[in-house]
Amino acid sequence: MARVLLAKARFLNEGGMGAVAPLGALYIASVLREAGHHVRLFDAGELWDPEPFREVLRAFQPQVVGISAITIEARVMEQMARVCREELPEVPVIVGGPHATAYPQRCARNPDVDFVALGEGELTALELVRALTQGGLDPKSVAGVAYCGDDGHVVFTAPREPITDVDSIPFPAWDLMDFDLQARTRSMSSVGSRRHMLLFTSRGCPFKCIYCHEVQGKKFRARSPENVVKEMQELKTRWGINDFEIVDDIFNFDRARMLDILDRIVASKQQPALHFPNALRTDMLDEGQIKALRRAGTFFLCAAVESASPRLQKLIKKHLKVDKVEENIRIAVREGMYVRGFFMLGFPTETFEEGQSTVNLAVRSALHEALFFIVTPFAGTALYELYQETMRERGLLHLEPEDTGYHHANYNLSAMSDAELFGLQRSGFRRFFLDPRRALRIAARHPAKLELMRYGLITFLKMLPHPAVRRARVGGGTTIGPEKAGEQESARLHLATGWDAAEPVRRMDTRGRKVNPLPAAAS
Repeated sequence: MARVLLAKARFLNEGGMGAVAPLGALYIASVLREAGHHVRLFDAGELWDPEPFREVLRAFQPQVVGISAITIEARVMEQMARVCREELPEVPVIVGGPHATAYPQRCARNPDVDFVALGEGELTALELVRALTQGGLDPKSVAGVAYCGDDGHVVFTAPREPITDVDSIPFPAWDLMDFDLQARTRSMSSVGSRRHMLLFTSRGCPFKCIYCHEVQGKKFRARSPENVVKEMQELKTRWGINDFEIVDDIFNFDRARMLDILDRIVASKQQPALHFPNALRTDMLDEGQIKALRRAGTFFLCAAVESASPRLQKLIKKHLKVDKVEENIRIAVREGMYVRGFFMLGFPTETFEEGQSTVNLAVRSALHEALFFIVTPFAGTALYELYQETMRERGLLHLEPEDTGYHHANYNLSAMSDAELFGLQRSGFRRFFLDPRRALRIAARHPAKLELMRYGLITFLKMLPHPAVRRARVGGGTTIGPEKAGEQESARLHLATGWDAAEPVRRMDTRGRKVNPLPAAAS
């Protein structure tokens, strides 16, 4: 059987992100092991250094290397592939994960990459390893793969059908991961650094939000409640872990299944700590379900609101019932949960008034935390495809991985000028976190008291002026430098209310087409 090295790229210069469990690689490792292959895992860790990776390659002498990354980790993934080619030039390199699925052309054309595994990776990895090391099967015939042909064109094989029986996938190969690395870095929730594990209890999401990935497809495929609780019990028994972050696309899509899982957790008397840094569509909850979540041990959850604008909810195809979300946030806080809200500013055609309404919603809500993100046009999303013309005219069609960080976006797809958009983001943080009552609530309820000082510093930095505006545009689409943009911002932006109405801004209709500039209305 083959020696397979799986490598996990990590974040490069992306502040505030932690080394979460590499579940994708751990699932693939368990499937390969079940087939008899010898598997090792290399984690790039907190600070990427190629030398430890070179040492592992030399010592292990893998026959196949697989590298996983999300887009903000792409630079590290590419450097890993280069190191593989330098050390073991004859060993095939496979890249996979969300970045490879979203950017297959870029990945396949990389001379250091042999194959790109698209979407769900377990069966694709199993067949590719078999084809590359045992023969009898052409690796270029394996479903769910892209590669660069001899003529320089990228070839896509037949699509890989999703795994329908997700209970059949063995539990992740937990013994391969570095629990200490994970425990000393931030988690996806606000609970702080500690020993915990991520859980996928289902795959896929049937909703069609235009900004979201499709890595696991649009069909909801769920593990059975028995299988989920068994995994939790095994993690507690074997590894002493009773703290879990559930990271499904939509855990509560099947209401009866969700309640069954929660009831089984209560009946098991395991008394875990549960956290939902995503996984819940908040407008699909009701008071009974929220109380069931709390009974089962849920302390932290996120409400992904995105926008308060009914027009934008329709445009982005989320169709969220915002009033229901506000109500459920109040119920969850009342039940003793710590609740964070996610908001997105800068959707195509979004006006300053619509963005302001989103900030207003966050400020008046019962949330403990609010994060205001600038809309990111990731490749592989409908957002990227629908607004190609807008992106082309703004120089955004070929975003580099470092341009797609969650916390450092500096581009603008909206009908707002840059000064409006980035000023609105900063004023959102100021208005939300400088409320003394909210500050007291955070101090009282924050689950990681020792991290409050660090958390406060990061939040303060988000309130400061944007350091540079990439391809900054003001009214009429004029391009200006960051220094001039900063001068205009300081002259026109108010602390909380934002923009002086005198400056005309570029506006577009709902299809991204330019229309006559109009003066921005005062807030």
